[in-house]
Amino acid sequence: MYNLYSVKIPEVDELFRKADILNFTAVYRIGNPFKTGATVLDDGGFDFKDQQSIQHFELIQEKESIILKYKMNDDERVFGLGENLGGLNKRGKTYRLYANDDPNHTPEKESLYSSHPFVIIDGKDKSFGFFIDFPGEMLFDIGFSSYNILEIKVSGRDLDLYIFDTSDKLDIIKQYLMLTGKPYVPPRWAFGFHQCRWSYPDSATIASIADKFRTQGIPCDAIYMDIDYMKDYKVFTVDEEKFPQFGSFVKEMKGKGFRLVPIIDPGVKMQKGYDKFEEGMANNYFCLEKDGKPFVGAVWPGLTCFPDFLRSDVRKWWGESYKALTEQGIEGFWNDMNEPAIFYSQNSMKKILDDVKAFFSGQKIEDIGWASASLRDRMNKMSNSRDDYKSFYQKTDDGKVVCHDDVHNLYGFNMCRAAADGFEDIMPGKRYFLLTRSSYSGAHRFTATWMGDNMSWWEHMLVHIRMLQSLNMSGFFYTGADVGGFGCNSDSQLLIRWTQLGAFTPLFRNHSALGTRKQEPFSFDARSMEYMKDTIRLRYAFLSYAYSEFIESVENLRPFITSISMNFEGERVKDIEDQYMYGRSLMVAPVYTPNAAGRYVHLPQCRWLGWTAKKWDERNLQVYEPGDYYIDSPIDRIPLFIKENSMIVLNEPMEYTDQKDITTLYVVAFISKKASFTYILDDGISKDYEDGVSSMLNINISKQDESYEITIDLDECDEVAIKVQRVFFEIYDEYNELYKEEIEIK
Repeated sequence: MYNLYSVKIPEVDELFRKADILNFTAVYRIGNPFKTGATVLDDGGFDFKDQQSIQHFELIQEKESIILKYKMNDDERVFGLGENLGGLNKRGKTYRLYANDDPNHTPEKESLYSSHPFVIIDGKDKSFGFFIDFPGEMLFDIGFSSYNILEIKVSGRDLDLYIFDTSDKLDIIKQYLMLTGKPYVPPRWAFGFHQCRWSYPDSATIASIADKFRTQGIPCDAIYMDIDYMKDYKVFTVDEEKFPQFGSFVKEMKGKGFRLVPIIDPGVKMQKGYDKFEEGMANNYFCLEKDGKPFVGAVWPGLTCFPDFLRSDVRKWWGESYKALTEQGIEGFWNDMNEPAIFYSQNSMKKILDDVKAFFSGQKIEDIGWASASLRDRMNKMSNSRDDYKSFYQKTDDGKVVCHDDVHNLYGFNMCRAAADGFEDIMPGKRYFLLTRSSYSGAHRFTATWMGDNMSWWEHMLVHIRMLQSLNMSGFFYTGADVGGFGCNSDSQLLIRWTQLGAFTPLFRNHSALGTRKQEPFSFDARSMEYMKDTIRLRYAFLSYAYSEFIESVENLRPFITSISMNFEGERVKDIEDQYMYGRSLMVAPVYTPNAAGRYVHLPQCRWLGWTAKKWDERNLQVYEPGDYYIDSPIDRIPLFIKENSMIVLNEPMEYTDQKDITTLYVVAFISKKASFTYILDDGISKDYEDGVSSMLNINISKQDESYEITIDLDECDEVAIKVQRVFFEIYDEYNELYKEEIEIK
């Protein structure tokens, strides 16, 4: 039986109601929650009834907060929280869900850029999930203060608590996605390789980078434009001296197979004559201080104002602003600094300057000593100050004024919502590429996210692997980290291994910071470049498999990247955090430690066909029984494993994703009984796939004694023609015997 706790009687009576929704989901409504936009269900139809207890949780209502407590069994593991540090199992650490611009992702950090308060409790006797819909700060103590206590402190008295009461972990995620919406699908070109650096400062540099990719034969689909492309860092502008005839340049690059992806920051430079600033001031679009004046902070452009994205009219204005770039051919954007990041506020800078003057007044330098440390610390804490976030206000559409701090986690969410709504008008029917740093639960409906400013550390590869799985649990199927690390200097070995990992993540972006070593694949020695070239070509060979599986995952509300424990039974698999399923057929086990020539791998429950992959068309396949193995994997190889009675589908690599039609498929299958795979093709650009405008090639293989029965069924629509003419089969059985066949499709 589940644990039921009685609610403690609060000092102030609070409305406390429950409604049963979906198949295994109940919502407990406490007070009058803020409408965050995280969910897609119309709660007006919910049948709420007064309650005295919450399933699984003890509820403590304090004067200004809510505390939820759950007593954990020793065996229970805690998964979720999307973008966050720590293990895949979050037990033993504290987490602060408060969007935070902190580039130093060290183990003790409690918060990153986003808030994804969705959790799965996984135990022997029971499993369940929950989602707390609350836009402000939440503190999760997951067995840190007391090993068997999960305590959540919500910094307010109004919230919705959704409980997903089923032991099937994949079904918990499905219920969560039915509540919060179907994940975003980017255009097909987004599944290629992306190159980024802070900064490629002008068109000549970008053109040179693009030419090097093509001359070296390294596939690439996108090059990013960081803050230096703007005129004086003014959002929605292009510096015409650095990027003359920008529209023509965008067209030229697209003709070579490169999409340009510019960064967009929310801060609007305070400058007379600048159209975005003038429009914002004239229409009162900016966040305000208590006295009604625009809140002024500083970011890259200097003094800036911040749009109030809570308001639908402001979101409409902002969304329409992307037209300045889409009209010049831009199809993808990178929303950054949208926690929002604030270097300092005008008020905080004035205060600390006054304090500095007072401190040094009448003192000799030699007498200052240790006392100056407090000033140093205060200067260091000026960026992204909680006091600043508490000092400005936003408005809802009905005119209600709210302190930004109370809805802080929604800022990046609503900035991306503004962009997505704008694209519906300025790019109707067309898929867009949108990447964000800050997000909230539900943002997965309209944007992708990446993992922020990591470092060129081996330790951050493991962070990447774990967060990849956690973000997929939270609905962000298309995600990834900065390959090679953003900060510090990467060495070639680290970049090779990270490129191998990145090849098997949805977002595959190499990104590095200003002042660090260049880390494009061709920036190292010839040997290293060839290894990375092989890996990137391997990624493009998997395009047919990855894209088909991704679409299937979205339609079925099943994460594209899943942990081993989500797919297999047993206690052993619950501790596996450094392997993951890439689609339903392929397990990936990246090498993430320096100077390693291999790694230990756990193969759960069934047989596996191992492939230490180097080049896409070279196979060294071996059948493994379930168990633990040390897998040799030299620097140029990554361990991959095809699940028994599954198949992967490959295509010949290309320079960019839509360079040419795919006319030949290569099926690598591991069959002891039977398997099936559906190759899905849509136009890769429009949203017509949502209405079923796609074609499918259904491939079925069944073992018949010493031979195989292979069928290929074409389900084709008029709008999208599958151009596959032949399929090559490599079929392995449980005895490692190979069967080959070629089938022509007429």
